[in-house]
Amino acid sequence: MIQFGLDRIGDYSSLLNHKRLALVTNNSAMNTSFVSSFSVVRTQYDLVALFGAEHGIRGEIGAGSCIDEDAEFVDGIPLFSLYRKDGQHLTEHMVSGIDAILFDIQDLGLRFYTYIATLKNLIEDCAHFGKDLIVLDRPNPLGGVVVEGNRLAPEFFSFVGPYSLPVRYGLTIGELALLLNAELQYGCKLTIIPMNGWKRSDLFDSLGLPWIMTSPAIGHFESALLYAGMCLFEGTNLSEGRGTSCPFELIGSPFLHAEPLCRAANELHLKGIVFTPAYFTPTASKYQGETCKGLYAHVLDKEAFRPVESALRLIQLIARLYSEDFAFLPPLAPTQRSPFENLMGLTSQDVVTTNIEILLNQCSEQSSVFAKEKEIYHLYR
Repeated sequence: MIQFGLDRIGDYSSLLNHKRLALVTNNSAMNTSFVSSFSVVRTQYDLVALFGAEHGIRGEIGAGSCIDEDAEFVDGIPLFSLYRKDGQHLTEHMVSGIDAILFDIQDLGLRFYTYIATLKNLIEDCAHFGKDLIVLDRPNPLGGVVVEGNRLAPEFFSFVGPYSLPVRYGLTIGELALLLNAELQYGCKLTIIPMNGWKRSDLFDSLGLPWIMTSPAIGHFESALLYAGMCLFEGTNLSEGRGTSCPFELIGSPFLHAEPLCRAANELHLKGIVFTPAYFTPTASKYQGETCKGLYAHVLDKEAFRPVESALRLIQLIARLYSEDFAFLPPLAPTQRSPFENLMGLTSQDVVTTNIEILLNQCSEQSSVFAKEKEIYHLYR
C-alpha cells in the first residue's frame, strides 16, 4: 500500500515540533485516508500560515486568474497568495513569524503546470529568508520512467516554463525540488519527506486510489495524461475543450470538418490513441456559445501513448489541412512571446515548417540526455 509524504508526517516530529509552520497546499493534497493536508498538519503541529498557488487553496479559481486577496483567513489562519498580479514570490511580511514552510500539492509532472514554478520560487525565497523548506512527496501521475519533449532553452523561461526541463520530466515533486535546489545552487535548507511503496513505473491509475482534481480542468487521470500534449492547443485558435465536460479530450473549432479530420488523424497511427468525430459547444473560453467540430481523443494504451509527440503531429496535420484558417495565438503584448512558444519552447514557425521526424528526433535527443542527468536525484526505483 502506498503512503504519501503526508501519510508519514508523524514520523518527522523531531523535524517539525516546536516550529511555526506555513503550508503551501490546495484541495488536491489529501492523505490516502482522504484527510486534507491542512487538517493533518493543523492537528499535529503548529500551523500559523497558509499559502495558495495558481487556482487557489480550494482549487476553484480558473487558469491564469490572479489571486490578490492578502490576507484572507481560513479557520483563523492567515492565507496568502503566491499567484498575485504583483508577483509570485514570498515577501518579508509573509514569512515573519514562520520558521519553516511545508509544500504539499499534487503535481502532474509537466513543465507547464505552474505548481513547479511556485516550488522553484519557494526554494529560492526560503534560501533568501533563511527558512526551512519541507516537501511532502507525492506520485508523479505520469510515472517516473518516460521523459518526453524538448528541453526548454533559457530564452523561453517563464512561469509556465521555469527551468530547462522536458515537457514530461519523469520526477516526483520532491525529486524535482532536489534537482532545482542543486542545479540552481540556491542553498535552501531542503528536506523531502518521501513516499513508501511508489515505483517509477507506476502510473496513477495503478495505485488503486481515486483521482482528486488537481485544477479545475483536470478532473480525472486521463485528462492529465492528455493534457501533457493537448495543452499545446491552448496556444492555437482551436478549442482545447475548455468550457466543456471534457477539456483536453476534445479539440475543435467552427472551421474544422470532423469526419475527414478524424480519418486523417487516425491515419497517423499514433501510439496508444484513437480519435472519433466530435461536435461540442463550449460554455466558456474559446468559441463560447459556438458549435465546434473536431476530435474526441480516446487513450487506448496509457503506457504506449506519447502525448507530446501526438500533439505535435496533430498540429502539423491541422496546419497543413486548414492552412487558411488555422493560426497560433498572438503574443499578449508586443514584447512577449506567443502563448504557444511559452508552452512549447519552440517558435510556431519551427513547429509547422520543420519536418516532423526531424523535430521529434531533436526532442528525443534532448529528453534522453535529461533522463540520464536526472537519475542522481531519484528517490525511488
